[in-house]
Amino acid sequence: MLGSLGVTSASTLLWALGCGAPAGTRLVAPQQASGEVRSWLRDAVARLSAVYPSAHALAVTRKRTTGAMDVLGSGVARARHDGMVLTIRDRDGVWREHATADLSEGGVRAAVQALVGTRTLPSPARIAFPAAPPPPRSPDRIGDTELHNRLGAIHRNDRSSSSRIIYSAALIDVDDVNVWSIAAGHDQEQHVRRVRQLATRAAWSGTRPIVSEVERGWTGAIEDHHLDEEAVTSASRHALQLMTPGAFADGEHTVVLEPEVTAAIVDAAVRGLLTTSALRRPEVARRSVIGASIAGQPLTLVDDPRSPGAYGGSAFDDEGELAVPITLLDQGRVSGRLADRAGVAAKLASVAGRGRRAGHVGAVEPGPTHLQLSPGTATVKDLSTEGWQLEGTTTAVFDPASDRIVIGVARARELRNGNDTGRVFGDVELVGDLASLLANISGIGAETATVVSRDERDGEPRWRSISAPWIRTRGMVRARRRLT
Repeated sequence: MLGSLGVTSASTLLWALGCGAPAGTRLVAPQQASGEVRSWLRDAVARLSAVYPSAHALAVTRKRTTGAMDVLGSGVARARHDGMVLTIRDRDGVWREHATADLSEGGVRAAVQALVGTRTLPSPARIAFPAAPPPPRSPDRIGDTELHNRLGAIHRNDRSSSSRIIYSAALIDVDDVNVWSIAAGHDQEQHVRRVRQLATRAAWSGTRPIVSEVERGWTGAIEDHHLDEEAVTSASRHALQLMTPGAFADGEHTVVLEPEVTAAIVDAAVRGLLTTSALRRPEVARRSVIGASIAGQPLTLVDDPRSPGAYGGSAFDDEGELAVPITLLDQGRVSGRLADRAGVAAKLASVAGRGRRAGHVGAVEPGPTHLQLSPGTATVKDLSTEGWQLEGTTTAVFDPASDRIVIGVARARELRNGNDTGRVFGDVELVGDLASLLANISGIGAETATVVSRDERDGEPRWRSISAPWIRTRGMVRARRRLT
């Protein structure tokens, strides 16, 4: 039923309630003290350094706690994953790595042996490691009762009380992650608690279901933020929105994009154009040269992993580079790119380290952490004059080769003479060339919102967040195309 309604959190919700498919078998090591893990990793780096010019050890212990509540009941699920990646550079400059889920003394020794090969395990080289940083304080365990109480509070914050709501759910998802990064002259450790809260509502509009979700995410304590009454009630209000009957007439219009839609465009642009992996495509390299103007307005875009409370933030990346802000667009012109170690080694212009691994153990690739698009000065009313106001993102697809972008939008609200006409259409798409959408920007709002994302690559999580304002641009708006 949930799948037929298009509830994007259905798989996570069902898994939390114990109704989903069983998780894949994976070796999970017992909890180890910070100093014990550090000693194993230092030994591994010292032994590898006796054979190779460069060695790096990255280890992670990751615990996930998910609580969910819906009409079927409530439940709590807990999972634990450990992992380690050893990376070496040989004398020919070739990088190799070995990943394992066995974070134990024996598992680390076996990983070193796998990289060394058939030769005898070397004696440790004499390496001067910096003084060990104080271990981060791990937050208290979140009990089942506390999760149930907080889930109930999300439901109680809904003041709509409409009998037309046919499905409602609340989700709290917490990732506790400890990461160690050790190399010669380098020893870092961090703990990050990432919290997401989500409310889902579904209602019928004629013969079709309308699904609405509201989500908030941050790093820090679970009590730092919450989905307040205004946010949860808005999810119900959007689900109860009656759609205008009839077909949507395709056409090019002025569009006002709420921050969630703006964030989808920003995310697609950065990952498709402003990373060193994207620059391997000749058509991207030609248009994304440093200094090139790619927006009609003086947009400034920064990737800042140290922004307080940022859901995608971190103290260092998965190659050990300290987290620093990277300006990607400066007044509408390309000023920087995100790079992994290979991009930095290639000595490309204006690149900075941002190597990321899914779950800290997947394949390394350059990627954003917490993107911030600077706001303007306009009010939402100033922007909302004519055209369509687009709200809620369902999908986002971008092809860097053709520059074609398709953003699935939950609602298109008609605007005329600065007023909402009351006509609302669901399941529409904003379609066009990314360059045109950016060049046609004619207004940037002062009001911003932060969108969080927790997706998966090969079963491992990737976290990021985007802070974006309202913007006004022009593009093709059409009824959503469905594959048959």
